[in-house]
This record gives sequence, C-alpha cells and structure tokens, in this order.
Amino acid sequence: MKKRSKYRPRAVLQSPLNFVLSGLKPVRDLPGVYLDVQLKNRTALEQVRKGDANKDDIDMLIGAFNVTEALAIMGKGHDWLDEINEGQNALWELSRRGVANGMRFIMTAKQWELLKLVMDLHEAQLANATVHDIEKAHDFVQSVIRQGRARAIIQAKKEIV
Repeated sequence: MKKRSKYRPRAVLQSPLNFVLSGLKPVRDLPGVYLDVQLKNRTALEQVRKGDANKDDIDMLIGAFNVTEALAIMGKGHDWLDEINEGQNALWELSRRGVANGMRFIMTAKQWELLKLVMDLHEAQLANATVHDIEKAHDFVQSVIRQGRARAIIQAKKEIV
C-alpha cells in the first residue's frame, strides 16, 4: 500500500490587497459584526443582572473580559488594567459560586458595578480597535489558555453517600 502524501495546497486569496486592508479597518466600521458583538455581550450581562444567566452567558462574559485584558496589555487602555483585573476577579467569583450552586449565577451589587465597568471598557476598546488588533488579542488569549496560565472554574465533585 502506497504511503499517503502529507502535501496540502494552501488556500489562494482572491484579493490579497482586500484581505490586508480589511485587517486595518476599525471594528466599528463593520456594522453587522460590531452590533452583533455588542448585543451578545449586553444580553449576557443583562441575564446575569436579572439572575437568569446560564453557562453560555457566563462564557460570553469571560471571553469578552479576556479580550479586554489582552487589548489592555497590548496598549489599548493600559491604565485600566487594575479595574479590569478586579472585574475579572468578580466574574471568577460569581462563576465559581454559580457552579457550586447548581449553575445559578447570582451576583452582588459590588460585582455588578465591576462587571458593568469592564463591559463599558470592552465596548470602548472595540470602538477604537482594528480587526487586526482583535485577532492579535484573541491569539494572545488562546496562547495564555494553552500555556495553562488561565484560572479554571472547577466544579466541586459531590460526595455520593
């Protein structure tokens, strides 16, 4: 039996110049994408505020907060890093407590203020970031997760009696 070749042809860009220029566009100039991201993030935050949040809403907030931190580290809002870390800690505590309570995510007033502040920062960063900036931030978040430097929310195992 003949050995199968590992050669795979690379995708050919139809318009390389458009591909490069699309990375330089601000995210706010992509009306469908920008509005969609804003609605998803705000809906998740509203579900948490009402106490109706599920795992998908928390995951949406975690992703948004991670991108916010990555953009701040890359220079967009670097002076807000302390507030972003406080917001991430509040979200981590909310998530940990929610997982322990059978996926019921209920927050305190202090957590609400911190989450709202970080979400406002995230939207301001998105308005000023380019598509390339968002891609770099996403790659940074993925590398942190791969390296094991991200905090995991672990569900405590219940003892069977």
